[in-house]
Amino acid sequence: MTLARSVVAFLILAVVPLCGQKSKSLPANTIVFVCEHGAAKSVIAAAHFNRLAKEKGLPHRAITRGTNLDPEIPPFIRAGLTADGLDISGWTPRLLTEAEVRDGDRVITLGCALPSKTARKREEWNDIPNVGENYERAREAIVSHLNELVRTLAVK
Repeated sequence: MTLARSVVAFLILAVVPLCGQKSKSLPANTIVFVCEHGAAKSVIAAAHFNRLAKEKGLPHRAITRGTNLDPEIPPFIRAGLTADGLDISGWTPRLLTEAEVRDGDRVITLGCALPSKTARKREEWNDIPNVGENYERAREAIVSHLNELVRTLAVK
């Protein structure tokens, strides 16, 4: 009987502290960039953000997601980012999850609506030009927003 009590006590001590903890699907300081297809604006934003955050010594890193995925990142986006000195080899469009909306340090949409309004730190960047019409103009608009975001994160 003593062994059974010891096992029960161990289980209670091991499980009870976990009951109040929220499971996180993302590492701390993750910025979630979201565009409709997860293949252009959010990819440009995440790639440039990760470069800027690393240069500034920030602990933040970005991921890219979509709400209505394209099957792949278009070649002109890959070529543009390669010309910018950024490597996105291995990146593929991924569908946004509720957990990422909930757990992201910030969720930034680029011209699309979220399937949920649960993000506590949600920003909308709806002034980005169409990437398919002019990559450079779209990139400049995104990087302008990113510079302001990095300045904000650096003062925290």
